[in-house]
Amino acid sequence: MLAEENRLTEENKELVRRFYREAIRERDAGACERLLSVDFIHNGEQRGRPAQRQVVEGFLAAFPDLGHRIEQILAEGDLVAAHQRWVGTHEGEFLGVGGTGRRIEFTSTALLRVRDGLIVQAWDEMDSGAILNQMVS
Repeated sequence: MLAEENRLTEENKELVRRFYREAIRERDAGACERLLSVDFIHNGEQRGRPAQRQVVEGFLAAFPDLGHRIEQILAEGDLVAAHQRWVGTHEGEFLGVGGTGRRIEFTSTALLRVRDGLIVQAWDEMDSGAILNQMVS
């Protein structure tokens, strides 16, 4: 039983790594259709795949050279936590601010729930104030 739990935990972590690799590093927002559930929920809002894809596309448009790295990843049961570092040039609208050409760096932590090989729910935390400060200061 423990071996099975460990295998599922590793598969869940790999799914989360794959999502960020494909959606962000490879700039393929279609990863939302492949790796998220039809009824995907983000921070309590039922978005589904199409709305989450729009969010990813907007994020990539705001930071066309966006770099991403998962610094820590932990999993237990159906939950995966990923602490991440992001860096990119702010070229398009983000958090209500038009492109500034400034280099932005921030961290975020996501908690994602996995079921049947798909990401079904995510909670994201980032310091929006720090990001805004980098864009407008």
